[in-house]
Parts: sequence; C-alpha cells; structure tokens
Amino acid sequence: MNFVFSLLGLILGLTCSALVIILTLYRKTRIHFIWLFFNVVVAIWGFGAFFIGRATSPQEGIIAWRLSHIGVIFIAVLFFHTACILCDIESKLKKVILFAYLQGAFFLCLNATPLFISKTRIIFDSIYYNQSTGLFYPVFFFIWVVLVIWGHIELIRHYRIASGLKRNQILYFFTGMLVGFSGGTTNFFPMFKLDIFPFGNITIPIYCIIVTYAILKYRLMDIKLAITRVGIFILVYLFALGIPLFLGYKYNSWKLSTYLAIILASISSFAYDYLRRRAENILLHEQNRYQRALKDFSSTLIFIRDIEELSQKVVIKIMDAVKLDFCAIYLKQDGVFSLRSKKAMNHPQLPSAIEGSSQFVNSFNNTNAPVLGDYLPRLENVRLGLVSPLFLNQNLYGFIVLGPKEKDALFTDTDIDAFSIVSNQTSLALSEIYYFNEFQKATEEKYKLLVEKERLQSAFEIAEAYRHELGNILNIISTSLGNLMFIGDTTPTKEEIEQTRKSINNNVKRGHKIFSAISEYNESSKLEPKEARLDELIKAAINDKEEDLSKNNISLKADIGENIALLANDNLISALRYFLEGAIGAIEYVNPKVRLIDIKLKSQDGLAELIISDTGGDATADKLYTGIGIERAKEGGILYFIARRIIFDHQGKLEMVSFDNGKGTSFLIKIPLKKV
Repeated sequence: MNFVFSLLGLILGLTCSALVIILTLYRKTRIHFIWLFFNVVVAIWGFGAFFIGRATSPQEGIIAWRLSHIGVIFIAVLFFHTACILCDIESKLKKVILFAYLQGAFFLCLNATPLFISKTRIIFDSIYYNQSTGLFYPVFFFIWVVLVIWGHIELIRHYRIASGLKRNQILYFFTGMLVGFSGGTTNFFPMFKLDIFPFGNITIPIYCIIVTYAILKYRLMDIKLAITRVGIFILVYLFALGIPLFLGYKYNSWKLSTYLAIILASISSFAYDYLRRRAENILLHEQNRYQRALKDFSSTLIFIRDIEELSQKVVIKIMDAVKLDFCAIYLKQDGVFSLRSKKAMNHPQLPSAIEGSSQFVNSFNNTNAPVLGDYLPRLENVRLGLVSPLFLNQNLYGFIVLGPKEKDALFTDTDIDAFSIVSNQTSLALSEIYYFNEFQKATEEKYKLLVEKERLQSAFEIAEAYRHELGNILNIISTSLGNLMFIGDTTPTKEEIEQTRKSINNNVKRGHKIFSAISEYNESSKLEPKEARLDELIKAAINDKEEDLSKNNISLKADIGENIALLANDNLISALRYFLEGAIGAIEYVNPKVRLIDIKLKSQDGLAELIISDTGGDATADKLYTGIGIERAKEGGILYFIARRIIFDHQGKLEMVSFDNGKGTSFLIKIPLKKV
C-alpha cells in the first residue's frame, strides 16, 4: 500500500510541476499567478504524499505530513480565489478572499506544532498515517470544506448565466476541480478514524489532464505559446545536461563532464532565449505584421474631421490588415447604437441598431477594454470575435465589432492590446470631431451674428448716405424750381428755364440710379454664388464705361492677367462699375491735369488682389464714409457703400490709400479665389 500511495503522490507532484513550468514560462496575468501557486501547493502535497509513503518511522511520518500540509492548507484558498476571478466576482468577495488567505497563514504557522498535527500511527499495514489531529485541525478542515463547496457553488451559478467560451471554461474548470476534490478528500477519512484507504488519490492527476485540455482547447489560461517555449526549454537543457552525463558515463570522466556541464549550462540560457524569439517570430509573423499596421494606422486617425470618413477608414483598414469574417462600427445616436459602417466577407445579418438598454450594451458598463465575443451575448445569432468599446467623455459612445478570424484562429493578449490602441485612438478622434463640430457651430453662430451686425451697420450707413444724397437732390430741385418763380417784373429767360429743366432731370436720373443700385443689390445678394472669372468681369465693366471714359477724355491702363477664378454673385460686376463710376465722377469734378484710371489684377496666396487707382483727389476711409466726404465728386458717393457691401459679401476686404499728396486714391480689393 505504501508503494501505491507513494506512486500516486509522485505522479501528482510531477504533473503539477509540469504545469508550473508551463505557467512560469508564459507571460502571466493575475489569474496565471493564482493558478501557478495553486499547482505549486498541489505539487507540494503530492511530493509530501510520496514521502509519507516512504516514511520508516513516526518521526519521518510527522515531518512528511507537515510538509504535505504546507500545500493542503492553501489548496482550498487558491481554488476559491481562482473561481472568483473566473466568475468575475473577485471585487464582490474581496473580504472573504482576504479572510481565506489570513486563516491560511494562521494555520501554516500552527502546522509546525502539535496544535495542528500531533502524532501518527501505522495504518493499512505500512503507512504512518495521521493518528491524532490537534486542537485547531477541525477548525481548519471546516473552513477548508466551506471554501471548496462555496467555490463550486459559484461556478455552477455563473455557468448557468455564462455563454460561449466563458461557459466552456467554467464547465471544464468545475469538472476538473470536482474530480480532483472528490478523490482528494478521501485523504481526510483516516484522520477522523475512518480507516478507508484513499484510493481517490488516483483521480487527482485526472484533474490536471482535464484542466490542461481546457487550457489548450478553450484558452482557460490563454497560454498559446507555452507549449513551444516548454519544448525549446526541454530541448536546450536536455542537450546541455545530456551530453556531459553521456560522456561521463561512457568514458568515466566525471571531472571533464562536470566542467563541460558548467560551460553548456552557462550558454544554455542565451541559446534558449535566442531560439524562443526565433520560434515566436515565425509563429507570430502574420500577427505581428497586422498589429504593427494597426498601431501605425491608429496614429493617423486624429487628423480626420468627419465621422463617416473615420468610420469607413477604421473598418476598411481592420479588414485589410486582419483576415476577419466582418468588421462594423456602431455609434450612439438618441439612445440607440446605430450601424455606421460595415465591411464583410460572408455578409452576416448584423442589426442596423442596438438598444442602449440591451444586455449586449450593458456588458460594457464595467470595462473600457476589448472583450472577446464569446463572453458577450450574440447580435441576432451572429458569432462575434472581439468587440472594442468607444468612449466619449467617459461615456460609452459606440463600439468596433469584429467577426471571428479566418479558420477560427484565436484572438491573443497582444491582439487585445493592439485593438485597445485602435479603439482608444478612434475614441480620441471622435472626441476631436465632436468638439470640432461644436466649435464650428459656435463659430458659425458667431459669424452669423457678426454678419447680421455688419448688415445692420451697412443698412444704417446706406440709410444715412441715402438721406444725404436724397436731401441734396431735393434741395437742388427745390432751388431750381424757385429760380423759375416770377420775382417782380423779372421773367426767366428761355435759357434759364432749359438749364433748370436739365438740372431737375439730371437729379431725377441720379435718384433713379441710387434706387436701382439698392434694388439690384437686394435681388442679387440672395442668389447662390457661382464660378466666375474676375478678369472677364473687369473687362465687361470697362466696356460698359468706355463711352464715359472717352467723353471725359480719361485714359485707362489695365493689367488684369487671365484665368483668375472665384465664386461670385451677379452683383460683383456692379461693384466694379460703381468703382469706375466714382473714379470718372471724381476726375470730372477735380479736373486734374493727368486724367487717368489705373487697374491692376493679380493672384497671390489664394487671393485675387485688385487695385483701382484714379487721379480724382483724396477719398480715404475716414472721409469717404462719414460726413460730407460721402459726396466724392459731388454725386455717386452712396454707390461706394453698396460696392463695399458687395465686397464684404464675397468674404473680401477693401482698403483705401491716398497718394501723391492727396491728388489720387487707390482702392485695394482682396477676394478669396475658388478652391481647386
């Protein structure tokens, strides 16, 4: 019997030691560490059982039992902690977990005293079994049983509500632990005077097989590369230790083999590290390629300023980089997550919208990291691979939904890290777009207010100009009519009557021109701008005023270039005519020696720059639009107001500069060119 007991203990110790090596070589998360220590304590119990079976005296039996209980004490604690993590209830039961570790530490201290295990006895003809438990052992056993039962109850409860991969993980972990504990608890029977041989020990290695299968098949601990690393580790150290042993045995030269073993052992770690990296690069070449591509792509998302463009580019890039069944983006709108973009290989029937209160959406309430699709409810029976949430102002704003990989390849931890970067950068880009749109709306509202203010200001200015101009017209008409009245025996001559008639007629025409200009501006300003060539508009305005230029003996120089395109209303040509009319009228009134109008047009820095200069005296800004300075050339001053308003309507600028000691004025007009 002692041989069977020793053999089962040795098998268990070696099996758990192998699992410890696998977990040690792999990059670990918290659950890896807990599961690693669980297998360490089970291995300690297994080796302790081996020494119990090999004990030849009561003293050796006591030592072996206390050694085995170093593991036994923490088996239930680490199992319970692992079950809590697997069921996502660790935070809810953190006080219970803390108590479990504290009581384990307490009983570990008592393990070296008779208060825990007092003495052994011969049982089953050859095994020094624990005969008498100490005062605190029943308390330990009670807590041990409670933790084991509680852990299994939590596994059953969460198995009922879990789905997909999570459900399979819980199933295999529960089954393996149930088998292991069912057999392992038979070791406690003889301690309580039930002399039944613990044949159940044979089931304990079976739990290792079940859980190992779950690790490989259902990623219970997510150790994809562990087998490769273990294989390389065994190969390297078999070579490093096997050659010296072979040479020492064959040639009976153990001194030489010892030196050789030291040398090979020194370089083995470097060889293992090199071979491991090479093997992982080969195995993960494709995965590393698309992960680098996704990370590089993520850095460009911040420059996108349109949600639709962002959604399409993210989906297309992911599908081009990773071989998936489909990829889609959902974004929140009015409490519902709507499908904004999708690309698929097999045309899955993804829902067009997901309710914000659905179980699927609620799965992201306590996480901001990508979640494997097997942990989530299905979307209309569509199998999911990975879902990355998108956040705006710390609120769930959407998610990137990925289908399964080609050939059902698994998503790894590094995949999750890569898609975390993509989702974070996408969330940041969405935030930038959101704030940019809000800023743009605020800017547009502010611009509208400024435009409205400018329109009102222009209306007041035009009204003032109109009042002044109309006052002059009415005053001239009134004066002319007064001259026609009989004063005493004086009777107006025929020439005086004709002169008065012409004056009244000219001022009526002048008033009509002002009314027509205002009416034309009001009608044309309502029309949508269209593409036009400014050089052609200037030529057309010059042709319209050619007769007036010739009649008043005014020279005109024009350097207007070609193909200067912009967006313009029909009233832009009217503004050009008003500038020419003002220049002609000013020259006629001032009557300078040099009667010249100079026009220059060029494009520079995205603007059309037009300069109209005349020798008709000073008309700088502080005089033209205020006071009597409105009467440049004694008529037509109001037309400058309308011309300026037209320039502003085209997002242009107008500047005026007097030159040659006030003998002339230049109007500098800048209007944005049409964007290509």
